[in-house]
Amino acid sequence: MTASLKHPLLLTAALLACEVRAADPSYAFDIPAQDLAGALQKLAAQSGKQIFYAHDSVAGRRAPALQGSMSLPEAAAKLLAGTGLSSSVAGDGSLAIKPLGGDATMMAPVNVVGKAAYDSSDPYNTDYRLPNATTATKTDTPIMDTPVSIQVVPKAVLADKQSITLPDAVNGHVSGVLGRTGGGYLYDNFIIRGLAGSGFGDAYRNGLFNRQDVYDIANIEQVEIVKGPAAVLYGRIEPGGLVNYVTKKPLDTAYYSVQQQFGSYDQYRTLIDATGPLDADKTVLYRLNGSYLDSQSFREFVGNERYFVAPKLSWRPNEKFETNLELEYKRDRFNADFGIPAIDHRPAPIPITRTLKDGAQRQLMESKLVGFDWTYHFNDDWKITQRYLFKDWSLSGPTLFNFGGLREEDGHLFLDRTASKGVQDIMTHSGNIDLNGKFEILGSRHNLLIGVDGFHATTESNSARAAVAGIDIFAPVYGQVDFNALPADNAFFYRKESWIGAYVQDQITLFDRLHILLGGRYDNVSTGGRFSPVSLAAAQAGRVKQEDNAFSPRAGVVYRAQDWLSLYGSYTESFSANNGLSGTGQRFDPQQGQQYEVGIKTESADRKFSSTLAFFHLTKSNLLTDDPHQADPNFQILAGKIRSKGIELDLAGQITDQLHLLGTYAYTQANYIEDFDGLQGKRLENVPRHQGSLWGTWQFNDAFKAGLGVVTVGKRPGDSDNSYYMPGYVRLDAMAAYTQRFGQQRLTAQLNVNNLLDKRYYANSDGSSLGAIPGYPVNVMGSLKYEF
Repeated sequence: MTASLKHPLLLTAALLACEVRAADPSYAFDIPAQDLAGALQKLAAQSGKQIFYAHDSVAGRRAPALQGSMSLPEAAAKLLAGTGLSSSVAGDGSLAIKPLGGDATMMAPVNVVGKAAYDSSDPYNTDYRLPNATTATKTDTPIMDTPVSIQVVPKAVLADKQSITLPDAVNGHVSGVLGRTGGGYLYDNFIIRGLAGSGFGDAYRNGLFNRQDVYDIANIEQVEIVKGPAAVLYGRIEPGGLVNYVTKKPLDTAYYSVQQQFGSYDQYRTLIDATGPLDADKTVLYRLNGSYLDSQSFREFVGNERYFVAPKLSWRPNEKFETNLELEYKRDRFNADFGIPAIDHRPAPIPITRTLKDGAQRQLMESKLVGFDWTYHFNDDWKITQRYLFKDWSLSGPTLFNFGGLREEDGHLFLDRTASKGVQDIMTHSGNIDLNGKFEILGSRHNLLIGVDGFHATTESNSARAAVAGIDIFAPVYGQVDFNALPADNAFFYRKESWIGAYVQDQITLFDRLHILLGGRYDNVSTGGRFSPVSLAAAQAGRVKQEDNAFSPRAGVVYRAQDWLSLYGSYTESFSANNGLSGTGQRFDPQQGQQYEVGIKTESADRKFSSTLAFFHLTKSNLLTDDPHQADPNFQILAGKIRSKGIELDLAGQITDQLHLLGTYAYTQANYIEDFDGLQGKRLENVPRHQGSLWGTWQFNDAFKAGLGVVTVGKRPGDSDNSYYMPGYVRLDAMAAYTQRFGQQRLTAQLNVNNLLDKRYYANSDGSSLGAIPGYPVNVMGSLKYEF
């Protein structure tokens, strides 16, 4: 936004008035070293104050890093030191930047920043677009200067859509990404650029692998999605990309909220959020997030009851050191959805409300998590960070699997099932140490990252399994399975895996507009698992260890052709050890991924709206898939090589003061191109050629907001054999919200209507011909939220 100061005498009077104002308030600043214009943008965002400056006066100047609690004039003085500029504060708290010894008449025309820009951690932040992200580089880097396609789903989008699950948070908000929970999954799973996750869930939590869970949104600040291989920083990972969610951190300003959601099919959810300082100096901060969920479904017997609590503490004794401790406990009582089998090349023509389980039997899933990190700043340019994450995840109780397949008998079509009852426990440790520093040499600026990370996990399970009576899919009779009659435990499994990696990355800036990213990583990975019908000890003794080593490079370049336009290209490789199980005892070679990508990024002058257009070519070799010669789907074979190539477009941000917009489109061509079992030429399951979305909200006034959006997904194969297809669909969603303010307090009533036209569709499949998962019919979610 640009304004002209036509009355220098009035401005001078305003500047003089600041001399007699009360003591300046303090703000918590965290601004990395960067161009002065960018630093002033952050200064405005983190203080909430307007800043006036002439564009030419700051062009080409650099600002040092700024951290700590101080007044706005003090912060401005540190940023402007050595630039030949000074600052003055007006009576309304705004800041004016002018040359040393200059006067106000020299400032017209000026740029104005601030007021509409907020700190991303501000609970009242309404931004749909955030200019910086950390996941792609592990450094706080402008997205425009990053030669990788990275999209951020901020808290404002999560709130407007009333997202409840992590798949909800990304579906329809990011191009080429499908989040799914269902098909018997015990964890959220993501397909990015046509490539499915590891099968054990592939979400990261604050940059650390948080394997195998159904994640809760209650304490999530934002979600960052990196497209393409990210092995150079994260090690053993699928080359399609990764989903990293950032948790809410304690704030130094008190904030409290209580929210009650209620929706169709007996859905009830209560959330609490409380944060603030515990001492007068604001060195110790806390945050408490929690939720309770009692949810049924349009699907018979499917539902969940969840308790979730996440307390956090932060200690900041000085400007150089900070440490954070986070705990989480989550308890789910649920009945997983296994979907509908396919007949005649499409999902069976049975009611989408029908499940082919045996009743309302539920399993118990518990997870206990401890997260810890600390950061020490040696000076304004160098810092060291250590992170650690521990999780104990367990699953117990009865369930039915569709292992037996379909069988025709006496004119009836039966689904044969396997009953199981037992306990599974997974314990994981992950951590890293990063050294990050900035320096200049021979006219080039460098942002250097050196790090080491590791991951260790053990899986132990014992269960009783037996084939049970099939169920007529057209005339089901329930209550036929007696889980107490199952034999003694006869299925045991043990797996142990670990990896350690070392990496280095340099972000080089030349001539202020050319940004080069170079990085490399070396990994050592050890895996191995074993089933046994005898005992857990036998499975552990029979485990065959497999060890792999690999080097993963990444190189990219961004040319900032204009302040609003970036052109980029990159090449990346990935490495992932195969920890699947072979029915013949075969050792699987590690997976390898390669990607070439070029693209265009744009952003508006106020940095509130951006777009990314990406073209990519991605291959993955040594892919695993279910072994068709084994009845147990736990056994796999190498399926050869796949290729995914396509185009992706993402739009996000604020168009006007009233209009916020999200838009996505993806064309993805994902096929098996080399194969050992007849899959060559087949399309990858769950991947449509075309998918897109458009969502917008309009702020009519300070109180009322409404939104409307459409999601469209093309026809997709449901399994790797392409034996059936799920039809394409178009879904319409809407929302409306009204906020009443009572001083500093706010009460918001919100209503979301999803699938407004009641379109029948299938959200995804479990990758087989037995598990197409129906999408929700028209459904309503209401909410009352009180903030104070």
